Amino acid sequence: MLKLPDVSLACLDTRHPDLAVFAMQRCLAQAHFREAILLTVEGYVSPDPRIIIHPVARLCSMADYSAFIIKKLGGHVGGSHVLVMQWDSFILDPLAWDPAFLDYDYLGATWPHRTPPVGNGGFSLRSRRLLEALQDQNIRELQPEDYCICELYRELLERRHGIRFAPEELAQRFSFELATPHQATFGFHGLFNFHRALPEADLLAWLDHVPPPLLRSMQARRLVKNLIREGHTAPARKILQVRARGGLKLRLDALKLSSLLAARRLWS
Repeated sequence: MLKLPDVSLACLDTRHPDLAVFAMQRCLAQAHFREAILLTVEGYVSPDPRIIIHPVARLCSMADYSAFIIKKLGGHVGGSHVLVMQWDSFILDPLAWDPAFLDYDYLGATWPHRTPPVGNGGFSLRSRRLLEALQDQNIRELQPEDYCICELYRELLERRHGIRFAPEELAQRFSFELATPHQATFGFHGLFNFHRALPEADLLAWLDHVPPPLLRSMQARRLVKNLIREGHTAPARKILQVRARGGLKLRLDALKLSSLLAARRLWS
């Protein structure tokens, strides 16, 4: 098993802690960390003794999430680095780990539509030095947190605090999100990528525990289209059954996607 004794694993989630635990357990099955911390609502009991609960106030928005990650995360982790993850991200291939990842202060999946291209915060490696630098009083805009770190305040972080952002090539080997991966990566982020992250049987089992609103989201729609394209009809059908019980717009869209699914089955 991959040993990362100086890296903390951390997930902040007050809405879907059970899904966060699932994702954290996928990581813990692949690597040994200094600690594994789930920051969630008070009273939640960890079903896994490896996962330590840090109670936090309930988050009401993505702005709340971003503010916490930028300004408060450092007070909850003890490693020289922290692997920040969300319920829709986890480790895929521990053999893709490169010790050079730890040479940088921020490492996340590339953004093909932005310059600079690094990177996504949903599955990201951050140094303690970065967490401390983010306390700079000039860092006031906090939403979304990964954009603020990697674009809005990048020059300030580099110039004033010596923060090093990983190069694009290394980020592509670390994780993927919006860009199609062309090699094995250490991890990933995004519900719409679950067709690449879980075997079909595991995905079907996972779908049994997902709250219906998540399966009616735009990310879930993208996942359905990816599943249809890749020929995974069973999980696509399962998601569409949930979407078909939504409002009129969702029901009509589910009918449209079901037609695509039927056509895919006919020609496969």
